[in-house]
Amino acid sequence: MTSHTPFTWPDGQQCAVSLTYDDAIPVHYERVAPLLTEKGLTATFYICAHGGFTSNPAPWKQVAAQGHELGNHSLFHPCRREPEENYSWLSPHYDLCDYSSQRWTDEMRVASCLLNQLDGETDRTFGNTCCHTSIGRGNKKKDLSELIDNMFVAARGPLTHEIVTPQTLSFPALGHFSGDRKTFGEMQPDIERAINMKGWMILMFHGVGEGTHGHYIETEEHTKLLNYLEEKSKDIWTASLVKVAKHLKNNP
Repeated sequence: MTSHTPFTWPDGQQCAVSLTYDDAIPVHYERVAPLLTEKGLTATFYICAHGGFTSNPAPWKQVAAQGHELGNHSLFHPCRREPEENYSWLSPHYDLCDYSSQRWTDEMRVASCLLNQLDGETDRTFGNTCCHTSIGRGNKKKDLSELIDNMFVAARGPLTHEIVTPQTLSFPALGHFSGDRKTFGEMQPDIERAINMKGWMILMFHGVGEGTHGHYIETEEHTKLLNYLEEKSKDIWTASLVKVAKHLKNNP
């Protein structure tokens, strides 16, 4: 999209917010998805297929049935293992620096096929692992945007801490905010800015509640956020990444 015309949101709403949850953690289907559904909100759950749901797929099928997106978060959660001291936890086998376009595409295709067995969907978005947006190294380093465009409706890409506007919209590399370890009070001003800008705010979370993941938002702060989004539903469209991306593609 190259137009600088402000986004047009459904039902007179002033902005969109997409809540995204990474790594297929049990708390997502045990507490988060039911609470979202109760409040009439939909979200995207980015599933790492190999470790996230293969041992217990049934709850994720229920999450999809509630209207939430099961987003592709890869088969093996590969990331760029650089600088190595920051990614010592990552197996050298899954270093994006050593991935070819064919390997990346093959793994994402299998992950999407597995998700299709749960939700029956063919349109979905990708959540870039570790927010990394390239494969290869040196003169063989390649931006993932072209590969993503060929396979997905859109992708949550770099961690920019910026609201998506028509000027910054890039479907294969959508900028986003982290909500981990944030309070609702810290997030609210950015949501209000999104309303004023008629933009799209994308939030990334991992765990919800202490002990659910190394990166998490406190349960109370998360509940405050959802309560606010429910109360402001006339102004804020809270929807999954795939719903918002498809809306923008259909309403350029």
